[in-house]
Amino acid sequence: MDSSIAPSPAGKRGRNSSVILTDRMCEKRVAKRTKLYDRKCPGLYVSITTTGVATFSFKFTDRETGKQRTGWLGVYNAETFTVEDTRSKVYGLRARGGEALAETFRDQKAAKAKRGKTVAEIIDERIAWMKTLVKKPDGEMRPRLESWQNTASHLDRLIRPRLSKKLAMEVTKHDIATLSNDIVAGKFGKPSVSNARHMRKAASGLFTWAAEAGRDYVTASPCVNLPKLDPEHPRTRVLSEDEIKTFWHGLDRNDLPYDRRTRLALKFELVTMLRSRELLGAHRDELFDLDGEHPRFDVPLKRVKKRR
Repeated sequence: MDSSIAPSPAGKRGRNSSVILTDRMCEKRVAKRTKLYDRKCPGLYVSITTTGVATFSFKFTDRETGKQRTGWLGVYNAETFTVEDTRSKVYGLRARGGEALAETFRDQKAAKAKRGKTVAEIIDERIAWMKTLVKKPDGEMRPRLESWQNTASHLDRLIRPRLSKKLAMEVTKHDIATLSNDIVAGKFGKPSVSNARHMRKAASGLFTWAAEAGRDYVTASPCVNLPKLDPEHPRTRVLSEDEIKTFWHGLDRNDLPYDRRTRLALKFELVTMLRSRELLGAHRDELFDLDGEHPRFDVPLKRVKKRR
């Protein structure tokens, strides 16, 4: 141990809760916030909240100033940041010496501000990041994630209502699993395994992005070890010839609550078999030989779902 620092004594209350920390202890549910000091690594302790978040910190006394300091180490994660990982981090910090140790924790205030971001705040940042225009390989400026509207919809409809006020760093895999189960059970409208799958994908992208270097809003994504969703079965129902005929001629009726342009667009979509996104972005200069024998509509690759 470096001579310029010393692990801070845990005190009477700390001694009573001094144990040899294990991963299982960090995963245990508690009725109230609980602190457990590690007997193997003096000064190291874990704080466990009622929501199941276990946060590691390290208390030490700077012998040069005589002041006690506390450094935040990280949030427990069974995959990426275990008790042994934390001990190794503390041992490494001590080996660097007291000055280096103090330097490591000097930016705690700024780091704490990052870790204090709510889920709503990181959703807003994520959406702004996704829709930012960047230059694509074809030289055109388009959103960084071209399907950002779909992802934004899943974040806003399925994640924001439940988790918006929660601190991002305190979201656990149990929160994601519970939300997923509630979507499947119909607590967000019609029961939907598909929506639960969309929510998980959006949440995984959100938290992975939030954990990237430079953001560090969370230490790791909580979207791990989630129970598998039931398989979805593809829809096999298609319109019969009679139904297509009824739909086609029905669009000629003037008593429909749609204007003529909308009805013609539906007909055009039916005969071309285009997806709505491919059709709605159409321009006149993409239509060729409309009055000729071989009328053609060239859909740019940037609007096609599967590109080669």
